[in-house]
This record gives sequence, C-alpha cells and structure tokens, in this order.
Amino acid sequence: MTAGPVDSAPFHADLAGGPAGGQAVWLHASDGVRLRAGLWPGAGRGTVLLLPGRTEVVEKYGTVAGDLTAAGWEVVTLDWRGQGLSDRVGGDPGLGHVVRFEDYQADVAALLALAEGLPRPWVMLSHSMGGCIGLRALTRGLPVAAAAFSAPMWGLPLSRVVRLSVRAMALASGL
Repeated sequence: MTAGPVDSAPFHADLAGGPAGGQAVWLHASDGVRLRAGLWPGAGRGTVLLLPGRTEVVEKYGTVAGDLTAAGWEVVTLDWRGQGLSDRVGGDPGLGHVVRFEDYQADVAALLALAEGLPRPWVMLSHSMGGCIGLRALTRGLPVAAAAFSAPMWGLPLSRVVRLSVRAMALASGL
C-alpha cells in the first residue's frame, strides 16, 4: 500500500479485529482540520473508499476491511471531523458538531488525496451519514467506478410542522 507522506496516528488494532497491516494516519483537510484515517492493505484489485456513519470510528470497520482485503481490495476510511479522534469544533471532545454539513466535503477531498497512488478502480462503500456525504460527493464528480450505500441518511421522516419549524430556525440562524 502506498500513500503520500503522512504522520502516524493512534490505531487500536485489537479493537478493530481487522486484517494484519492496518494502520492509522493523520490527514489535514483544506480548512486545516486534522482527520484520522485508517488504511488496510489488499492485493491491488482496487481501493474501497469506506465512508462511515455518524459517531463511527476507523476501528469499527476492521471486520469489513478483513472481508474486503481478503477479496483483494485496499481499504481507506476516516473519522469524520467531530468524530473519533479527528478535530472537534470548539475543542469539546463530547460534541460531534460541524459548522456546515458542506464541511464534510473537505474531509472527502482529504481522503481522496490519501488514496491518490492507491490502486484503481476506486469504489465507494458508505453507511448512514456517510451515504449522504458520499451522494453529495458523487454529484460533484467523485471519481469512483461504483458506489454502494448501506442504510443511507438521505432524509428524515419529519412531519410538515416539524420540517417547517426546522427551516424557520435554520433561516433565523443564518444557515
């Protein structure tokens, strides 16, 4: 597995239960946010960009990485900003807040920079909130040959009253 120069980050292989060779590295998004990414080497079949759900961390996907690497795929994933060991807005480790949902696209770009030099084709596998982030990236030209979504967060079943209240609050707050 070859990726650009990056600094080593904490990785809990015992918790991940993934294949040998897993590691974590620090990435920096274009806005300076430090992100932790996980990598597992495969046999060069291609690279899976694994986009996790909210509150999920690199280690949660160790067994998935095991299945994918056994099939020959390299795997890269990350802790989104505000999640896992990645930077928090305001520094409170208990909050998973982001200023704008759009900020996650900078995280995707940082993951792609890490994947540059890894085998192609690239494919995207996303879960929950990662599905929403991944879909937006796809509409903006994410260079993947295929994409799969597991329980994607593409909308919340809200009543009309709640939906209108949320819109009003967002407008009032300037979002």
